[in-house]
Amino acid sequence: VTSIIHVFNNELNRLCDELNHSDIGIVTTNVTSSVVSLVKNSVNRRCVNTDSKIAVCDTGASYSAQWPAVIVLHKVRSVYSEEWDLTQLYLMLSRARVYCSVVIFPWEGDTLDDTPHMLPLLDNLSSFARIIWH
Repeated sequence: VTSIIHVFNNELNRLCDELNHSDIGIVTTNVTSSVVSLVKNSVNRRCVNTDSKIAVCDTGASYSAQWPAVIVLHKVRSVYSEEWDLTQLYLMLSRARVYCSVVIFPWEGDTLDDTPHMLPLLDNLSSFARIIWH
């Protein structure tokens, strides 16, 4: 969890510097409550005493939302299919109007090698988003 939050914070810092801490969406899928809590704490620290607008939500709660920049946190599990991952990633990527970073990490006990369907999928998405493998 610590390393995922480290990668997330680096990306959020970069976007906050470029966008002056506003209009950023963070969209998650399959992320544990402990990761969501750390993400929200990180966002809240950046938004203290500012007019910042950084939203954190699950994929299902973001269907009609859009932001200029989005950070996607997607937890991959070997039992899911390519179709499920593609659907979830499409929903999250389509929330971004200009810029999107995708942080992909495996479910506990899995490795990214356990999800071979992700490699070609991410190759196809790489021209639309910054893909960060962890």
